Amino acid sequence: MHARWPKQQRLIAQLRDILQRDFGCRDAWVVVSGGRCRLEVHVGGRRMMLLEDAEDAFWARFYAPVQRERLHLGERIVETQIWRRPTPALVAILTPYWRDRMGPRPSPEEPEPDA
Repeated sequence: MHARWPKQQRLIAQLRDILQRDFGCRDAWVVVSGGRCRLEVHVGGRRMMLLEDAEDAFWARFYAPVQRERLHLGERIVETQIWRRPTPALVAILTPYWRDRMGPRPSPEEPEPDA
């Protein structure tokens, strides 16, 4: 995993949780190959690709710059760091990709159809 994108494994787990809880997937994972990344899901007995892009473009959509302030030897220092977006923002990012591939998001009460 690329050092530019901190805590990628935690982000992947968070995306999996969101896709299972909010979108009704059985599983989700990220495949990294040849400088490209794919977000794949298992839903309704099928394996589907939800999103594919160049590695940096893929990860950039899930992160945002955040300014952190700290004191060093009495001097206030402001640093810009890259952090994962919060869960509601991740849901909003994933929704259009889901809609394009699968249609409208299932309602929470609606069980997943068996394959």
